[in-house]
Amino acid sequence: MNDFNPVTLFFILSESIGAWLWVLVALAAVLLAGILAGIMKLRSTGMPARRPLVTALLTGLVTTVVFTFLVPIWTLAGPGALGAPIDILFAVLIALIPGGVAAAAVFAIMALVPNRRAAAIA
Repeated sequence: MNDFNPVTLFFILSESIGAWLWVLVALAAVLLAGILAGIMKLRSTGMPARRPLVTALLTGLVTTVVFTFLVPIWTLAGPGALGAPIDILFAVLIALIPGGVAAAAVFAIMALVPNRRAAAIA
């Protein structure tokens, strides 16, 4: 365990995922930039973040629940792969990936796209 550091983790991921590693890193950077830009825009316009946050959380929750049942297909396991509680736990953990991506995308879109109703009130 003395050699387990971020560089080792990078090489393990690089060998496991291949070129998809850079696609996923770019996707994470774009989503992070979208979230930060959305937060900055909401703060600069004085708009509350409640509606985008609640919508993003609900979208992420629904996406995670749907992908929990799609994980056995996604990972090429059989349909009866969710037999034990540990299987369900890891299916939920894997399903949090698309759930987080969906939630981040929805928040960024809702925060960055101007709201016509809010603009009419102001």
